[in-house]
Amino acid sequence: MFGRRPASSPDVPPPNAPPPGPPVPALSKPMLQRASTKQRMGASTPRANPDELSDIATIDQTFQDMFADRATFYHNLQTAIRGAVAVTTIVGMLTYHGFVEELPEAYQNPALLAMIGFWFVLTFGRTLGFTIRNAWQALTGTLYAVLNSLIMNTIFPGGAKYASMNGYREEIAWIDVVIVVLLIMLANVSNRCRTFALFYTAMFMAFFMNPKSEARFSKNFQLDINGTGVSYLLVCMTGTTIAIFMSIFPWPRRMTTEVQDQVALIRAAVSTLLIQVVSSYNGKKPSPTVKSKCQRGFNTVQSLLSELGPKMDMSWWEGFDLGYHGKVRHMMIAFATLLKEVMDIIHGMQLAAEMDTTQSEGLLRSLRSDIAGLTNAADALLTEIGRAIHDGDISDEERSKIERRADALVKESQELAEAYTLKRVEAGVPPLDVEMLEEDFFIYNLAQLSQAIVKFAMSLREPAQPDVLGMFYGQMLDLFDPMIARNHGNFVLRGFTAFMVAFVWGVSYRNYNFVMAATVALVMSKFMGSAVERNLGRMQGVVLGLVIPAIALHLLDTCNGGMGTLAFLSFVFLLEVLALYIYQAASSRFAYIAMLTAAFAAKSFFVPCDKLKDDGTTSQAAYSQVTAVVVGIIIVMVVDIALANERPSEAVQDHLGDCFFQIRDGFEQFLKGAKRPRGNKLKAELRKAWLNHYEAINEPRYWRVAYPEEMVEGILRQTEELRLDLRALEQTVCKGGVLEKGHFVDGAVDPVIFEPLRETKVFQRARRDLLQQFDRVTQLIRHVMQHESEAQNQFVVNYEHNEDVYDHVDELSDAMTHLEYSDGSVPLLDDPRCRGCVAIFMMTRIQKRLDTLVEVVLRH
Repeated sequence: MFGRRPASSPDVPPPNAPPPGPPVPALSKPMLQRASTKQRMGASTPRANPDELSDIATIDQTFQDMFADRATFYHNLQTAIRGAVAVTTIVGMLTYHGFVEELPEAYQNPALLAMIGFWFVLTFGRTLGFTIRNAWQALTGTLYAVLNSLIMNTIFPGGAKYASMNGYREEIAWIDVVIVVLLIMLANVSNRCRTFALFYTAMFMAFFMNPKSEARFSKNFQLDINGTGVSYLLVCMTGTTIAIFMSIFPWPRRMTTEVQDQVALIRAAVSTLLIQVVSSYNGKKPSPTVKSKCQRGFNTVQSLLSELGPKMDMSWWEGFDLGYHGKVRHMMIAFATLLKEVMDIIHGMQLAAEMDTTQSEGLLRSLRSDIAGLTNAADALLTEIGRAIHDGDISDEERSKIERRADALVKESQELAEAYTLKRVEAGVPPLDVEMLEEDFFIYNLAQLSQAIVKFAMSLREPAQPDVLGMFYGQMLDLFDPMIARNHGNFVLRGFTAFMVAFVWGVSYRNYNFVMAATVALVMSKFMGSAVERNLGRMQGVVLGLVIPAIALHLLDTCNGGMGTLAFLSFVFLLEVLALYIYQAASSRFAYIAMLTAAFAAKSFFVPCDKLKDDGTTSQAAYSQVTAVVVGIIIVMVVDIALANERPSEAVQDHLGDCFFQIRDGFEQFLKGAKRPRGNKLKAELRKAWLNHYEAINEPRYWRVAYPEEMVEGILRQTEELRLDLRALEQTVCKGGVLEKGHFVDGAVDPVIFEPLRETKVFQRARRDLLQQFDRVTQLIRHVMQHESEAQNQFVVNYEHNEDVYDHVDELSDAMTHLEYSDGSVPLLDDPRCRGCVAIFMMTRIQKRLDTLVEVVLRH
């Protein structure tokens, strides 16, 4: 069915594994047998010094040494201990040392003071930047609710309690709740900001509407320090301030430092991978075991790179991009972008190495010294750049070293281009030889690698300055365009409905109880796939956080001031350490459960001794809270199931459709001699597809067949490979960049490789078949993913794969006689012959990707 060239099979990761970086494609047979050319070259090829590059046998140990230093366990445990010390101190001070009696009367309310530990846990993070961001979002959300309370108490001073005096009208209060909640949901603010805003809105409005409420409010826009809104705002500020303090004491845990260390680690790993890939294609044949270990290192580096974006955003909060901090962060962002580009290039080199099964006998063995020189020069320049930008301040001496290294790399690249062209001519190889496409692609990637690193080095002469005001506006407001995000409208509907149902129930039928609505604010989520599983987990976390303290307060003699008190505080400390460590170290599936356990436990442990009774009052209060929380979570579950308009599996289909559309558009633009505008939309869509895929694994399927997890993962992996293949293909449309007066200028579009053939039947036939094959495969994927029953899929039964595509590509390569050897001084990235060879190679690879996609689907 697949023609003469069987498709390869993708490696499928274990379930729930995070999407790794682009994997190395599985081996397949080379496009054509290449014995004649290889043997012709191998006869007169001198043997190079095998010590010119690092010994491949040391690669696995190198990666082990690199990633063993992360000390993840130590950092997570340290964070958990800091948090547990703070919670234990808060509980101890408020319970035993008469601290409460010294506060103003309005602040002696146990329910108010218990929120200090609660908000501390929800704000505290493993680094200073994480905690400051959380604190800002928490305070912003609380201010929303306080402002609404202030407005309502200005209109109706004192609320329902003083209805006979202020003209209170209950319908106005209900309208206010509806409008405020709807605005909060529509604003599309961050999760934490929304949680705090809805939580306190439920609380304040329940107090305001309760005619028997003892709450005291500010009036006429005059803040009352003893008012309910102001007091809860101060409590929130207290909890967040303690969280910030514990992120600094006894020494600060800075996200900026973590980013610097991780970038340095990735830089070293990238250098190691570069040397390993060049070694494997340069006359040495590594064992499958070493290849496998290096592949794991490759995936680890890609995973670390994907973590950098959120961490760099978080590090902004530690210095707001001012002064030294701004320089460091901006340079780390730029350098991380370079490392991502280098990893994409290494992936292309790895592809060529895997495809060429006779590399030890080929032309490149005679160029080992030249390749080694370029590789070592690239590694040296990359290392020098990493060392110079680490502190954010590039001295004149460091800039001079970088420029010397850049000049050396440019020279090595030129020498390799000249030597490669000369060796091909001496061996009598035609300008476009299908047996040498992998070698062309490998050398072309080396030239791209040199250009990318040199381009970045030249940009350091006048580093761009960070946009301080722009970042300040975006980060501090933490807002996005409302209703723009995918499915945000449905999330607004679900969240608003669940909150209002819980609030109406609590106010109208549960004696103005706001706990159910507050619970909805805590647990609502945009993700639908694992909504049932997540909400059951949240229920478990809340129940544990409420019940365990009640049991401890009942069994331990907490107020005797002796061993009972010590045992109680020790229990508080150990429980918080355990919960906070799981929160920091576990996967997202369990982290949220642990966080809710720690937060509700910190709140529930605080019961003043004069309020602690042996008549079961404490246990009864815990039972009432558990009941309200469970009901609130059930409301969220029911509303999510009833009102969801798109399942995650459907979102995967849509995002994959967008990916295929953009890949096809890029392919078509290439065949027209044009190039798509630069952008990360394709990569972003693919990332969204991965995220929805992991949600879809746990979505309820009801009458539908099981979600095809293995098949979708295989499709996503091959789509990622198609993205990288398209990137390499698009590079051939443009010339390489040039240095002009110390600055790097990108190359212009130059469609010369297909221009003389564009109107010929050979080109038109190849273009038509390539695009039609792409359309066939994407239609097959769409029909299979939409087919969710046990019935036979007729589209699969009737599917026909075009077996003539490869022949038409081969005919196109045979017709490209206008490509000739250029002067040896022409850079490879400018050379039409080399770019044409790479284009033919990548067109063939894309067709093999499509074959593999079909194989993945039919295997399912």
